Amino acid sequence: MLADTTKSHPGTPAELEILSKSDRIVAYCLLRHGPASQAALGTVTGLSRPTVAAALTRLAGRGLAEMISGQDDSPPAAGRRAHRYRLTARAGHAVGVDIGRRHITVVIMDAGHRHVVRLDSKISGDAGADPRQALRQAADQVHMALGQAGDVSRVLGIAFGLPVPLTRDGLVAGGTLLPAWAKVDPREELAALMPGFAVQVGNEAGLGALGEYVFGWGEGKRDLTYVKLGTGIGGGMVLGGRLQRGSSGLAMEIGHVTVDYQGRRCPCGNRGCLERYAGGRELLASARRDGLDIEDIPSLVTRARSGDPACRRIIHEAASLTGIVIGTLVNLTGPGLIVLGGSLSAAGELLTGPLRIALDQTAFAAAASSVSIKVGRLSQWASACGAAALVFQHFTAPGG
Repeated sequence: MLADTTKSHPGTPAELEILSKSDRIVAYCLLRHGPASQAALGTVTGLSRPTVAAALTRLAGRGLAEMISGQDDSPPAAGRRAHRYRLTARAGHAVGVDIGRRHITVVIMDAGHRHVVRLDSKISGDAGADPRQALRQAADQVHMALGQAGDVSRVLGIAFGLPVPLTRDGLVAGGTLLPAWAKVDPREELAALMPGFAVQVGNEAGLGALGEYVFGWGEGKRDLTYVKLGTGIGGGMVLGGRLQRGSSGLAMEIGHVTVDYQGRRCPCGNRGCLERYAGGRELLASARRDGLDIEDIPSLVTRARSGDPACRRIIHEAASLTGIVIGTLVNLTGPGLIVLGGSLSAAGELLTGPLRIALDQTAFAAAASSVSIKVGRLSQWASACGAAALVFQHFTAPGG
């Protein structure tokens, strides 16, 4: 799902390179997880509370950390306010990019997990047909965002979410899905387009899971399963705070779960994949068969929410079939939280209602009753935010 093009960090602030061991441990914990209290930092790092307090004092003295008001995770002592701590922009920035089939979103976050810049643009053409053009346009958008952010000397890395399955080595898998991408090594292309930066690539749906986990519904949870419903169908799973990729890197390709082994041919080479019945292309084709002039999923959702019976039926059928597949996933992995993203998730209850019913009819009752379903908090920014989170995680990883 993801790979990096370099182990170096050209934009590393000198301050992070010269920190003492305990200060670096605390700083990296804040970089990876975001604002936290002293108690939480002690729990995650294993350091004593006095050691954490001293490290925070030194980091603040260097201008790398600051105290913010907030609810502590333990009762404060009498007469003392509860506070949390975060890194400042001086500790660095991460750039996250989501390249969809027809859109590019870019976010720049500072080390305190605050948005600095957000850009959203349309792709000229179709990223599936012309990946090199999409990568060039994405690089242009990154340069534009960096220009708006100002100081680019503190960029810890840039991560790109791509609309294709990727192996652990960052190579495109399943070339029959998007044949044009099979001829491209996205790591090399992006490294050439973004010289001087540490560049990583990942599958956009997997990064959507990481985005929702770090910045969305994942707060206070160890596990989260994400299903992206849009032009294609994909997913990601975070267990114990880590994005699961599987031995091949292709974990959670839920859109290619077989729902009819004798069904429609799928470009992946199999038959009857979920995406061939509930993916965006099929939903729009169904609308056209009903005589509706609908060009994209947002338009389908808008008309369904306005009461159009044909559009509601189309979404209902897709939701029910997707719910059956997710019910099987629940039986296999037992998630506590499933977050729905992608353009179809804007349908809200029109989607979650029939999906929940189908899930309940498919999964074991005990397993089904233990899982909650939420529409993503980050909307179209989930994958770009997840890419930024990937930069933070990679930077703080041993040997990263």
